[in-house]
Amino acid sequence: MTEAIASKEIFLDYLNTRNKGLYCLKLRALLELGQDCKLDSAYLSHLPPIGMGSITLVDQVALVLFVKLFKPKRCIEIGTFKGFTTRLLLDNTNNDCEVVTIDLPSTLTESMSATDETLARKNGEYNDEYLTVIQATEGQPHLNGITAAQLNRLRMVKSDSTTLDFLTEFESAEMVFIDGGHSLKIVKADTENAKKIVNKGVIVWHDFSSGLHTEVSDYINSLAHSNLVFHIENSLIAFQFINFTK
Repeated sequence: MTEAIASKEIFLDYLNTRNKGLYCLKLRALLELGQDCKLDSAYLSHLPPIGMGSITLVDQVALVLFVKLFKPKRCIEIGTFKGFTTRLLLDNTNNDCEVVTIDLPSTLTESMSATDETLARKNGEYNDEYLTVIQATEGQPHLNGITAAQLNRLRMVKSDSTTLDFLTEFESAEMVFIDGGHSLKIVKADTENAKKIVNKGVIVWHDFSSGLHTEVSDYINSLAHSNLVFHIENSLIAFQFINFTK
């Protein structure tokens, strides 16, 4: 990737003139786009968690910008973990948006026994299992205290995302956030499922440029040979706009 795109104008020029490649983007360019679109600058969140499996402040600002830009009727998250991002999406989407979060059922995770934190910080596959074990113990504490209205538009799906028929199950979505399993096979399957249902919106990947989950970066680098993809500087976010018009 070359020097990061620093302005809304250059970002829009890339969107309008290029159909493939992977480009770095400064968060400022997205903020300028939001300002130009007269988006409400206020958003609701808690301080980002600091443990493994969390998202950074830059990550969450990007996610909020995406939901404000596309005003989704359905937003799908793959990988619930403790529910921080789920809560972020519930707090910042409109009241007519269904927030779907997909995670593995206990029948697929009850045999997992990864407990070595040191190894989890070194091995991506082991890290995924380690975080699943933590989640089985702690649940989704960030969803405590959501309102009755939010609960009514929250759909928690316990299933292997790679085997779900997204078209039958969801029909369509304006945003899919991919942050489940991080192997090449899983990220590829989740991306292909997302592309079946996002006709206009955004597909977002987490853990791009992570030193731990390198197969996410490998897949997105390969995807960029035939797709236009952006990485937000100083974040773990990569994204692709689908049929975006300002």
